[in-house]
Amino acid sequence: MSMIKRNKSLIITGILTILLSIESYAQKATIEQDSVQIEFIKNDKLKNKYPKTYIDKLSNGFRITVLEVDIKNIDLKKGKFDPNKFYLISEKPKFQYRPLDIFIADDKNEYSRFDLVTKKKPKATSKMQETYDPNIKDTYLDYKIDGVSGIKIPINLGSAEFPDKHVFHFKPKAINDSRILIYFYLSSDFIKSGTLYYGNEKITETKLK
Repeated sequence: MSMIKRNKSLIITGILTILLSIESYAQKATIEQDSVQIEFIKNDKLKNKYPKTYIDKLSNGFRITVLEVDIKNIDLKKGKFDPNKFYLISEKPKFQYRPLDIFIADDKNEYSRFDLVTKKKPKATSKMQETYDPNIKDTYLDYKIDGVSGIKIPINLGSAEFPDKHVFHFKPKAINDSRILIYFYLSSDFIKSGTLYYGNEKITETKLK
């Protein structure tokens, strides 16, 4: 093979590799039941440009990763969007993570949090009593994967001396076509890749930063 033909072959191979990489990176799924289309945009480490989560300190060996998705409504009359159906299945080791926090962008590209909900009434000293609502279903529990350990991140609304631990889920709400940030609290030592789901639908497989 001549040098020119070899270079052309290398260039074509490189282009195909890039195109395949782009195709696998930007994945989308249509969820007919909820009348939404979800497109994966990117995965990133938690940085200053992202809204602040309610966790002040990270435990040793853990990190927060942020997955960005675009949501498109297929039927605006369908009702409220339920973010509790998002979850992440990690590889090696295999764990199922519920979102730690979820934010949505408004028309001005400013982010606000989906309202946090707890089914256990917080103590009177808690600053987050407005999250108490036992009637809002935690639909994350409908999608537990057999044989996969679920990871819970209890948040202490009390003190070290008088703990008041809660596992949050989120209040569904009506949304327009929007970008959503999904925060996951992961083990930085072991978790390198995973698959994002919404209900039973796979959204994307991605390396986790």
